[in-house]
Amino acid sequence: MDRVALIDAAGGSEWRSIRAIRPHKKFFLVWFEGVQSVEDADQLIGKSVAVSRDQLPQLDEGELYHIDLIGCRVELESTEEIGRIEEILTTGSNDVLVVRKGDTEVLVPLIDDVVISVDLEEKRVVVDPIEGLLDPQ
Repeated sequence: MDRVALIDAAGGSEWRSIRAIRPHKKFFLVWFEGVQSVEDADQLIGKSVAVSRDQLPQLDEGELYHIDLIGCRVELESTEEIGRIEEILTTGSNDVLVVRKGDTEVLVPLIDDVVISVDLEEKRVVVDPIEGLLDPQ
């Protein structure tokens, strides 16, 4: 991975070359070309990092990227739609799908006991909710 896009909150982006990268605890430390000082680095705070899809590593069977789930329909086995995945929260124990339909939001744990199937071609996720998951808050 040589270059990444840095995207600000307004949606503006710029491409930057990576000089070096290394893991540090749960994160990665990245050194970008053209960033020579703390002040230069401060200008990057709050920006998201994006790569082109062809830069992503190949996945093993049964693996997927979170980005592929965004926008997927979430439904019960009866095909009743719960909503669409709008974001994914990464927690310490398991990831959580944020599913919205109108003003209703449901948090669905991304675990085998709940998620029955994922069909990325059909943009469809079938769930078997645990008791109380779909109850109004």
